[in-house]
Amino acid sequence: MAYPQHPGRTPRPMAQPQLPAFCRTRRPITTTVRLSSLRQLQWLLWLVLAFQLSTVLLVLAGPVPRPLAATTGGFTAAPFASQSSAPVPSQFKP
Repeated sequence: MAYPQHPGRTPRPMAQPQLPAFCRTRRPITTTVRLSSLRQLQWLLWLVLAFQLSTVLLVLAGPVPRPLAATTGGFTAAPFASQSSAPVPSQFKP
């Protein structure tokens, strides 16, 4: 913003804008990485890979069938006996 000039007053020199101090300093570009950090990163990558693999296997397995309704009389082989020709053992021994 320019201020109006008054008679008898010398104009002030305009200050040049400067960058902040962190932009003016030169720092090395290299970064030191510790071996323990790399080991932790490797462990994390294995964990993510295992999670992704388990997710893919769950998707490929398909939906889980609903559980069968429980019967009050217990399990009987009678419904299956009519579908196969194999002999059905008796529940009670004489």
